[in-house]
Amino acid sequence: MIPILMGAVGVLATTINAVGIGATAGMGYGLGRKYGRKICELAESAEARLTGFISKSSE
Repeated sequence: MIPILMGAVGVLATTINAVGIGATAGMGYGLGRKYGRKICELAESAEARLTGFISKSSE
């Protein structure tokens, strides 16, 4: 009876670990997309401002 209980506890611990890893990976992916998009938009706006500044300077 004790080996069955220990096996059940092991399976439970493995399941909790797997779910935790999956949740962490999903959260990291979501945050990476969110902040990656914001950084990309910031870089694009900075590039547009710099291009505008350079083209005004060369006129």
